Amino acid sequence: MDLLFVLLVFVLFYVVLLKPVLDGQRRKRRDLLDLSPGDRILTSGGLLATVKRIELQETGPTELVLDLGNDIEVRALSSAIEQRLKADSPAAAPIEPSSAEEKPAQGA
Repeated sequence: MDLLFVLLVFVLFYVVLLKPVLDGQRRKRRDLLDLSPGDRILTSGGLLATVKRIELQETGPTELVLDLGNDIEVRALSSAIEQRLKADSPAAAPIEPSSAEEKPAQGA
């Protein structure tokens, strides 16, 4: 009976805590392998960007060149990618320059 209880605790631990974490890691790894230039991503720092280039290294982590908009490019490691955004996601839409930048200030 005690052995059955211990086994049940281990099964519950796996199902409730471990399996969701492992599934998330598998999904993230799969998304990184499927990443291609033009994909919209979210970094762990909260930046929304478009993948411009993927630079595979012989040793070390994979580097990405990300376009943040307005011709701003940054380099990031693949480990900094939090998720790949779906094409129908509002966050995946390219960022347009705001019209507020073009308007002259009122009352100056």
